[in-house]
Amino acid sequence: MTYFRFKTFTTSYYFPKLNTDQQYMYGLYSAYGGKLSKLYWSWFKKYSIVRALTAVNEDKLPFHYQQIKEADGTDCLMSFNMGSPGVEQKISILGYDNQNHTPFFAKFSQKPIAKKLTINEIDIYKTLKSTQLTPKLLDYKINENYVYLKAEYIKGERPKSKKVTSEILTLCLKLKNYHLTTKKNDENGLLLALSHGDFCPWNILMYKNQMKLIDWELAKDRPLGFDLFTYICQVSLLFNPECELLQVINEHNILIEQYFTDCGVKDYLPYLKSFATEKANYEKNKGNSKAFEKYHRLKNILS
Repeated sequence: MTYFRFKTFTTSYYFPKLNTDQQYMYGLYSAYGGKLSKLYWSWFKKYSIVRALTAVNEDKLPFHYQQIKEADGTDCLMSFNMGSPGVEQKISILGYDNQNHTPFFAKFSQKPIAKKLTINEIDIYKTLKSTQLTPKLLDYKINENYVYLKAEYIKGERPKSKKVTSEILTLCLKLKNYHLTTKKNDENGLLLALSHGDFCPWNILMYKNQMKLIDWELAKDRPLGFDLFTYICQVSLLFNPECELLQVINEHNILIEQYFTDCGVKDYLPYLKSFATEKANYEKNKGNSKAFEKYHRLKNILS
């Protein structure tokens, strides 16, 4: 089989020839870049002659293609996102089951930390299977060489607005009703609840009048408000990077106070400090210096 490579500054994507019903596989890539990259992406999808310039035969693919196919074990068509380089790198997949005629999403992890994160996501899918918050887990395989997760494909729409809407706030409040452990407070006495960990517009899908969350690998119990603060700050870092995070938080003060009032908390600043501390450590460990500096400044202001 022939694949066509779409390369960005940070990673590569590989797509097979897709018919009309399989165009959703292009959803692996979101064109957040400049005008030139958006134009090239449009041409790549539209014109076969552009794709032909990037053709790669399956036996020349620079990753464990056959191992992924064996892990899945079905007759299927797959497209691949190589992921961002680093300790958490894994391959994300959109596929089509030729036997059942159904789409699916999958992850293939080999690096130690990436494997641990994918196992965590599998556990979350199992724990929340009756909540309608996650896609349905279809299959998984865990061994010493890799972890493979396969889930239903959600044909939903991401939030049209990057702002915190009433629907986003409701989803945050819904998550506070779930816990992964019996522990109710952290070492500082802050109330704990289930946190998605990467609660951002690109991980939220509207499906059949319900909001579903995807990409649960960072999920765990955290102090209240972590996901709400994540949504506010990560959107700002991506779309308004010159703005200081404290300013963005202040702009959302009414919504933040509404959230914490509904949670029975009067003072949210200790929760904001806890959030900033964890995010600063996380971004530092990932080598994201700009994000680390922003969260580190926010933490110092609150100290």
